[in-house]
This record gives sequence, structure tokens and C-alpha cells, in this order.
Amino acid sequence: MKFYRNTLLTAAFLLVFLSYSFAQPHIKGHVEIEMKTGLMSCSFTLTNVPQLQKYNILLNKGMNVKYFKDEKGKLLDYAGHYGGKMNGEALAYAFTDAKNDTTALPSAFCVEYTGAFPVYKNNDLNAFDYKGIIAFNGQTVRATEQTKWYPVIYDATNDKLIQDYTYDLTISTKDGTTVFVNGSAPQQKKKARFASVKAYPLLLFAGNYNFINNGGDYILNADISKETAQKIFGNIETIKAIFARNLQLDFTDNIYLINHKPVNKRAKGSSWGFNTYPTFAFTGLNFEDLITKEGKFSDHIYKYYGHEFGHNYFGNNVLSGKLSWFWLESFAEYLSYNITEEIVGEAYLKQTLLKQAKQLEGKEFTPLTEIKQREEIDNTYRYVLAPLLLKTFEDTFGRDKMNGVIRELLAYAKTETLTLEHWQRAALQQGISAEEFSAFEKTFVQSKDFKQHIIDAIVKNHS
Repeated sequence: MKFYRNTLLTAAFLLVFLSYSFAQPHIKGHVEIEMKTGLMSCSFTLTNVPQLQKYNILLNKGMNVKYFKDEKGKLLDYAGHYGGKMNGEALAYAFTDAKNDTTALPSAFCVEYTGAFPVYKNNDLNAFDYKGIIAFNGQTVRATEQTKWYPVIYDATNDKLIQDYTYDLTISTKDGTTVFVNGSAPQQKKKARFASVKAYPLLLFAGNYNFINNGGDYILNADISKETAQKIFGNIETIKAIFARNLQLDFTDNIYLINHKPVNKRAKGSSWGFNTYPTFAFTGLNFEDLITKEGKFSDHIYKYYGHEFGHNYFGNNVLSGKLSWFWLESFAEYLSYNITEEIVGEAYLKQTLLKQAKQLEGKEFTPLTEIKQREEIDNTYRYVLAPLLLKTFEDTFGRDKMNGVIRELLAYAKTETLTLEHWQRAALQQGISAEEFSAFEKTFVQSKDFKQHIIDAIVKNHS
């Protein structure tokens, strides 16, 4: 009977744990947009919200909250409207009681708010542009999950953003023709409803533009031919197939490519992009120029897309903890090496690796084991040094074991914030001994000379 009782207790614990871990928030409501004035009015109801004790509700700092209510329509008291703290691009809110103490996050709540944002018809006026800006340019508006244009939940205990939602949204534009919400086909309407039973980070792209449908994959706001679109997605399918084969993890979503105008002045010919999977947005990019006469991508575009599509695996699921930039960007960059090698060739990859190793000379970095804050992993660290570290791990233990380690890490990331201990655990599960992993870690992760050891290994293995 004791065994039976313990078994029941264990099962009950797992049931509670799993119901918390896999609680999938749903957002329903409507958004009204005025392109000419930069106004955005939102009314949402969130349900199936994880009932956290330590949390914040994050909304872009440009949003002015009208109210929070419970699911029965009763007004909720909240902190953050006075002396509110910032988290990234957002103000942090939390529900309170009569004593101004924070109360647990309810499983459902309603919120209504209005935001006003600059309209940059002349991009000489703004000094910067990036994924976290709600960008009105007079013709389109771009708002990603990073902007927190919709309520994003911050789990303070696990230092994790909960921003992938199932949705039922109605979007209306007073002076636009087309609306798109990530994960659904764009609609050429002034008012359109979008619904998804699969959770996505919510990217909104609305305004005056056309789009091309290529068998369920879409290119938005780009003046290209259907033939070019077919060639682009043909090359993308090649990249997806390589990832799926190597990692033994399906890559089945339709893909959405967006061309968007920047809201800052950029050097002629420059381009930047971002990923809100399965949407990939680019500015300053001529899609016709992506394709060579042979119908292929140019070499650096394969690597570029290899990185961006790597975020299908290392995306919002790993964006938590002090090493979040390592998991998010360094693994995506490492995956781009394998795409480059397989499609473009080993010679091009060697040239890329040696060039990146050269970029590290004369710079100092903190070992991963000593990182205290995520900001210590700067751009060079996350896009150059750490990916070369991962390549060195592959060179040491082999591609197959590295792919297995990646699969294990992605399984952990479904319920946990990744740490270096997870990396070690994954390595052991793939047949790498504790002694072998410890030796690698001491040389390439913990050592005060770890950067030089990585450079020396890359030069030795890829010259």
C-alpha cells in the first residue's frame, strides 16, 4: 500500500507540474489601427494564464492602460501605473490587493489600452531601428512580440517571458488595406479576423501592401514575380530539409517573409532582419537579388537563412536565464555553419570560421561559467565567440553527438531554463563521458585563456 500511495502522490505531483508547465495562454480581442496618426487601440481577454506568484504583465511603454478586469467584469487593482519599473521596452504591471501587496496572477483577465506612436514618413528623423520598436512609417506598421504590443507575461521565478499564445483576434485598419498576424495567412481587408490553435509569438504587420502566396508560404510587401517566389521557397525548403534530417525534428510550418521599410536612415545597400518564427522580416533587401541565374541563393544568403531558420529550434523557448543570449543566438549561428558547409561547401565554411576567429583577437571575454548578467554576452560573444566554441565541441566529439546534444537541450527547454548543467547532462546522455566533458569544459569554457584556446582549435581544425 505504501508503494501504491507514493505512486499516486508522484502522479498527482506530475499532473500539477505538467498542467503548470504546459499552460498555454489564449488571447482574444480586437485591435484598431490608424496608420496616419500612429494610434493603436487594443482590448483583450487572456485565458488559461499560468497562475504565477511572482510575475509581471508587460505592456509597451507607449500604451496607456484604461483598465484591468477579471473575467466577470470586475475592476482589478494593479501596480505599475505610478513609479512603474521597465522591463525591456515595456512597463511592468502586477495585480494588488487592498494592502497594495501583489496577488497571484489569475487564470484569466481583461485589459484595454491605447497607444500613440511616432509616424516616420521621413526616416532621417530616427537614429535607430530594431525589433523592439512599434514602427509606423505612414504605409505600414510593424509590431513584434519584443515590443509587447500585447500583454506578455514575465515569470520572475524562472526569468522567462511567456509570449507565445493561441489567438482569436480581429484587426481593423482605418487607412490600410492588408493585415497579417504571425502564423496565419495575410488578408487583404480593412478588418480581418485571425485564429490559431497553435501558439505563436504575435507579430503584427498591417498597412498598404500586396503579397504573394506560394503554396501556403507568403512573401509580403515585396515587388517580385511568382517565379522568383517559387525559387526562394525552393531554396528555403532545402534548408528546412537539412535541419529536419540532421536534428531529427520536424520543420513543418509555413513560412512568411516580410519586406518592411526601416524607420531610420541606413547606408545604401545595407539590410537587417529579424525572426519571429515562422515569420522572417527584412529591410533594405531586394528579394529579386537573392536568386542567382542558376536559381540558387548566393553563398552568404544560405548562411544568413541558416541562422534565421535555426531559430525554429532555438527561439523564444530558450530566451530565459542569464545565458539566454548564448542559447538563443550562438546555437542558431552554429547551426548556420552546418547549412553553409552542406550547401555551399567546406572551403567556404573554413573561410568563414577563420575570418570569425580573426575578429576575436585583442578582445576580452568572461567565461560562460562566470557570467552574472545576460548583458555580459555582447554581440561579438553571442555571434562569433560562442558559436566557435560550439563548433569546437563538434570538432571534439563529432557531428552526430552534437546533434544529439541539441535534441536533448531542446527537450529540456520545454519545461526548464537552460543552464550549463543541462549541456553536461545532454552530453552524458549522448555517450560523452564525464571525464571527456570535464576536460573540454576546463579548456574551452572555464579557463581564463578559453578564448585563445578556441581560436587555436579553430585554426588547427579548419586551416
